[in-house]
Amino acid sequence: MTSTPLTAGDPVRVGRYRLLARLGQGGMGRVYLARSPGGRAVAVKVVRQALLRDEGFRRRFVREVAAARRVTGFFTAAVVDADPEGDPAWLATEYVPGLSLQEAVARHGVWPQEAVRGLGAALAEALAAVHAADLVHRDLKPSNVLLAPDGPRVIDFGISAAVGDTALTRTGTVIGTPGFIPPEQLRHESSGPAGDVFALGAVLAYAAAGVGPFGGGASHAVNYRVVHEDPDLRGLAPALADVAARCLAKDPAERPTVAWLLDELGESETGAADDRPVRQGVPAPDGDVATAGWLPGPVADSATGMRAEIPTEPLPRPGDATTQSAPAPPGTRGRRLRTVLATTTALAVIATGAALWTVAADEDDEGPARPPHLEQLWTHTLTDGQVLAGRSEEMLYLQHEKRHRITALDVTDGSRRWDRRMRVDDVSQDTGHLKSVGNDIRITGVSGGLLYYGSNDHLYAVDADNGDHRWRYMDDTFHPSPVVVGDVAYAHMNHFFYVLDTRTGEKLWDYGFGVNADGSNIAVTDDVLLVHSEKKLIAVDLRTHEQKWTHQAARDAETGLVVADGKVYFGTLDGSLYAVDTRSGEEVWRRTFEGELWDGRLGEGAGMPQVADGTVYFENDAYVSAFDADTGSQRWRRKQEADEVRSLDVVDDTLLVTASDGGLTALDTRSGKAGWRESLGGEEEADVNVIGDIVVTERSGRLAAYRVAT
Repeated sequence: MTSTPLTAGDPVRVGRYRLLARLGQGGMGRVYLARSPGGRAVAVKVVRQALLRDEGFRRRFVREVAAARRVTGFFTAAVVDADPEGDPAWLATEYVPGLSLQEAVARHGVWPQEAVRGLGAALAEALAAVHAADLVHRDLKPSNVLLAPDGPRVIDFGISAAVGDTALTRTGTVIGTPGFIPPEQLRHESSGPAGDVFALGAVLAYAAAGVGPFGGGASHAVNYRVVHEDPDLRGLAPALADVAARCLAKDPAERPTVAWLLDELGESETGAADDRPVRQGVPAPDGDVATAGWLPGPVADSATGMRAEIPTEPLPRPGDATTQSAPAPPGTRGRRLRTVLATTTALAVIATGAALWTVAADEDDEGPARPPHLEQLWTHTLTDGQVLAGRSEEMLYLQHEKRHRITALDVTDGSRRWDRRMRVDDVSQDTGHLKSVGNDIRITGVSGGLLYYGSNDHLYAVDADNGDHRWRYMDDTFHPSPVVVGDVAYAHMNHFFYVLDTRTGEKLWDYGFGVNADGSNIAVTDDVLLVHSEKKLIAVDLRTHEQKWTHQAARDAETGLVVADGKVYFGTLDGSLYAVDTRSGEEVWRRTFEGELWDGRLGEGAGMPQVADGTVYFENDAYVSAFDADTGSQRWRRKQEADEVRSLDVVDDTLLVTASDGGLTALDTRSGKAGWRESLGGEEEADVNVIGDIVVTERSGRLAAYRVAT
């Protein structure tokens, strides 16, 4: 797990543990690397304050901590301490110095069959320990499998639950990660230990093929394939494919037990130095990578190196001048030294009212740039169950799934433009299919003056200006986000797309790709529809209804598609930015984040490119670059403070950078110089939407809108 320096908003201690660095963050809270008074390295998960205000969540968290303490298997990360009722609430587990399976596959590629079998046997043993404690994990996935030198560990029991305990599974709620959630859980049926076996099968397929057995894309698309389609196991060796297929059976009663998996994947043979029988490919409990022989070589090297990099002192915080010249912990690699130096640049911090301003200046500047003028326009309190689910250039659309209501607010003043109870489908009684999910509503998108939402078997279209019903179309629970061009809407459904008349909802024609394509990456020009299928970009001629061309990238697509001036721009998994001619499919140029601060192995967080005035703005993790749209030549590059950049938006001559720490930074579009930075989230993270020159934040059930003075 890669660590980064603490920030000014992070605590120094949690309980009796001294925090050293950040390990990551998620929906539940932040995870820190820490040390106990006796020097033991631990991972401390601190729960977000917003969740703790929900008494129901706090009660569930207390139960989860008690349940996690009961799991003692060798291949699980043991809980060593916790204060589930504290302020803040936290949980400490043993620290596992190693890559996650997701990171290992992204950096070093897929695993050979014997390594996958060894991994599977170890994970089966971990699940046996979980199930022996009368628990189910419910979120086994590649990022929750850490590869330590002495064997893998299953982590994150944050949503595990006692078998038969339905307190965490409220009506209509699906817990887990798309592609690893068993079909019975998607159908809102009971999910027990067999659900973990399903997830294990998906993890084995991921390790062997580099992609989950049900593909990627929008979560509802992946869930549809889990319930209705067979897994794609073509990248697996026959024997391994047979094991994975058994685990991925649609009927939980047909899946094998973990005991069967242990026998099948961990066949015993003699060959250890002391003649003890060991399971083939499974690390010996007192062994390491070298003696176990199950971990691919490059992954073993990374795991061993990460064990040597565990710091003994806190990594320097940005802005802490006293730590700039401090010696690095023994064994720290050059990449980390460069990262620490890059993030310890001195910044001037000015507190203005309730806002935190961070003003940055280059060495040749005479003084810091002035703080921004953010004019607060309005605020709006969301009702219980109401969420911001869609937007246009003029309006925000609030959705209440259970009450079947959609409310439209004016972006500029927050006034209510319309509020409607939407039409819904009757609930299907066929509980053997996904269509039994109910008649809740879900906004899927706004395009061409129409707002689209799904309910049960149908996609509905309403007038985005007033909420009037237009039409509905039977889409068998697969609710796409149509792209409108002229009077037609293009709706994508994995293997094909169909075209609807926006005036009537009548289907005009459809097209099958013959491969699984990512519906979240669709783009439409006047004459072609563009969609990604892993590395391949496919163009379909909208006049002839035939494939026009394909383009093959070096790595899988990671971002959406942006079309401008006859070219389509997109980012790939390795951090590359592509420009492809929309007429011919020829690659115009390709660029990466080259330079001493860039590590291509970290290229897995690329965000949507933005194109304005002949420049393409692109981000990957904490880096932001500007490229000439025609030639691809780099105009500038800047490393940001935060661990990750969430989005880029161009407002006049300013590039607004929204980061994972809740910060909003203004960069000059010509030079990349930082003008100002504001923390919009305070102590809590806020969801940020930029619409023109208006910034809308959503935090703690409240919307706030500001106009940006650039």
